Amino acid sequence: MRTASDVIARLTSDPARSGLVMDFDGVLAPIVDDPSASALLPGAADVLGSLSRHLGLVGLLSGRPVSFLRDRVSVESVVLMGSYGVETWSDSGPTVLPAVAEWKPTVVEAEAELRRVFAASATSGIHVEGKGLAVAVHWRQAGDRVAARQLVERATIDIAARTGLRREPGKLVEELRAPVEEDKGTGLLRAIATAGVEAVAYAGDDRGDLPAFAAVQGVGGDALVVGGADCAPEVAAVDGVMFGGPEEFLAWMKELESVLGAQI
Repeated sequence: MRTASDVIARLTSDPARSGLVMDFDGVLAPIVDDPSASALLPGAADVLGSLSRHLGLVGLLSGRPVSFLRDRVSVESVVLMGSYGVETWSDSGPTVLPAVAEWKPTVVEAEAELRRVFAASATSGIHVEGKGLAVAVHWRQAGDRVAARQLVERATIDIAARTGLRREPGKLVEELRAPVEEDKGTGLLRAIATAGVEAVAYAGDDRGDLPAFAAVQGVGGDALVVGGADCAPEVAAVDGVMFGGPEEFLAWMKELESVLGAQI
């Protein structure tokens, strides 16, 4: 099994042909109760900028809308991929895969229904997050998380069955999105092909990252698993390099930055 130092050695052996792609929440930003308050760890933006000047690909691949990523990471050389990779940021703004864009009206309807359901619910602490091409329902702030989870699961299962949207579970969250054969794995492979890199590592922390972990390992790259108290068993079981949380992962990024800087 490769170690964190082994991954640094691989990425720095030929930086121009190497890439590092990461999730945002839970990897570069600590998980917070209010999803809209999520922000990069102090110093992370500078490290991203530095790495992107050395590596052939530095990218963010998140379930968040790409506009959310752009608001928080304005480093031009960092590739931004949102909504599980179906959105990318270009000079003209967000670009969406056509097959996914077709489902946006259905997602909007599902969001409106979820807001009605939980506005009338007696269980507090359930938050509906509109994401443009997807809608998420969080219960991290619920006083009774078990009851909240059951309510959210019933609602999302019902709406998914009626609308055809795909239901995706995560850390104290359920999400509905377009039922297309696109995920973080396909998004990652597109980014790798576009950049023309060979040695690649992907960092993630949740179930939505499992396809990206499989994809990166399928091309001989490395899975960097950023764990924590809410780490799902399937994620913890990934055969990759383990980190205790975003702070530990950022420290590793700084070590990678230092090695690359010493090569100049």
